[in-house]
Amino acid sequence: MRGHVKGEEDRKIKLKILCLEDSPLDAELIYEYLCENSKYEIQMDIVSKEEEFISAIKLNKYELILFDFMLPGFNGFAALKHVKAICPSTPFICVSGFIGEETAVELLKQGATDYVSKNKLGRLIFSIERSLKESKEAEEKERQTAELIFMNKELALQNEKILYISHHDFLTGLYNRTFFEEERRRLDTARQLPISIIMGDVNGLKLINDGFGHHEGDQVLIEIGKILKSCCRDEDIVSRIGGDEFAILLPQTDGQSAQQICSRIYDTCKEYVSTDRLIHPSISLGYATKIIDTMMIEDVLKTAEENMYRHKLLESTSVHNSIMASLKVIMFEKSQETEEHAERMMALSKEIALALGLSDSQQNELELLAALHDIGKMNIPSDILGKPGKLNDEEWGLIRKHPEVGFRIAQATSELKPIAKFILSHHERWDGKGYPQGLKGESIPLLSRILSIVDSFDAMTNARSYRSALTKEEAMEEIIKNAGSQFDPKITQLFVEIISKKLRLIDESKKTPKASS
Repeated sequence: MRGHVKGEEDRKIKLKILCLEDSPLDAELIYEYLCENSKYEIQMDIVSKEEEFISAIKLNKYELILFDFMLPGFNGFAALKHVKAICPSTPFICVSGFIGEETAVELLKQGATDYVSKNKLGRLIFSIERSLKESKEAEEKERQTAELIFMNKELALQNEKILYISHHDFLTGLYNRTFFEEERRRLDTARQLPISIIMGDVNGLKLINDGFGHHEGDQVLIEIGKILKSCCRDEDIVSRIGGDEFAILLPQTDGQSAQQICSRIYDTCKEYVSTDRLIHPSISLGYATKIIDTMMIEDVLKTAEENMYRHKLLESTSVHNSIMASLKVIMFEKSQETEEHAERMMALSKEIALALGLSDSQQNELELLAALHDIGKMNIPSDILGKPGKLNDEEWGLIRKHPEVGFRIAQATSELKPIAKFILSHHERWDGKGYPQGLKGESIPLLSRILSIVDSFDAMTNARSYRSALTKEEAMEEIIKNAGSQFDPKITQLFVEIISKKLRLIDESKKTPKASS
């Protein structure tokens, strides 16, 4: 039988009790005693059978369990076993008739909280208070223990993260210079001989960063890291020790094996060339081996580095040429310019250069400038370059940066370095209102002044997605109108003469009657 009795409504502190009792009279007596003598609002569920008891402690959370020892079909030991299995932290007080000292002691040994005789209920209030206090203290201790365990786990996890960060490169996930130096000292023992070191330096990284952006440069570094890791053993120390520098420690590895690893790395890099990617990972390597204990590991590292730099000298030209070719392809695609535009620019520039009596070296530089002056537009989104409407301030800001970006790209390669300052200045104006430096008059490099006129003329006479082309006569009028403000007046005059002569020749050829066949 299961009963439920409510306590007084004005009690503030509720105490939910399960009473395991087969005598309704005794259960009522215990309930009334608690209501009259305790500070709690008593809520008591009463059960008498084993299956009811199990169901009650499974479905409900009780703050206290009171139980009679002798019940139909089972006793207090069986009930205690169920409590320990289902709700072990709940206080469990035996309230029963006389059960004998040995039985009472055994109950307490097996986990009962207390024993109170039914004819001494005066002890029950004290027993409940002590049991609840001990239960609360045990719960708090358990909570603190769980919290401490959690904090220790978190601390261990944080320490692992800190240790990982302190020993690894954040970008590639390889070991960093600190760990490399530690392992170099640790592995420098006779037991690890022969020990080899491979030094590596990524080819053209600065040019890639300046031309394609640091994101592309980072991708190359990540790919190189993967390649190095895939070509080495688990026990090898593969590290990124600088911006574009890598180092590999190879314990118990002779020179021939180190050379084979270098070959595998080169072969893996070459596999990228057959893909559609414009930028291919490329690295120069050098290795050296310590074969006897008297050799200094620092000297081995230095030799590996020297061998790497020798190889880099051989590689640099072809790698730069490859990157430059990719830069040109993307420049023409993004700036909506064509090779025909570049050829027209070069032809017009050359005519002015000849008229000014420039040297062969200046003519060659002007030709290169005409072809690649807009290389800084590489990093500008295509939708901004081809926008039909007016640019907003942010978009215009990006456009104005392209001479500086082009300057950095040119500075990063020996082929373009001589024209770097001309690229930087090709949007300066004669009146000092240009960008990025605000140069004025003859302080603007001569080749930049020539290009400014030629570029403006070609742009006006060829259609864009956002405007129609002007005639050559209309474009020439615009050039003349801006002489002395945007353009060098002397070069403008020379340019107008060249274009006027071309136009007269075209006009005369049209008027000349064709010879009859």
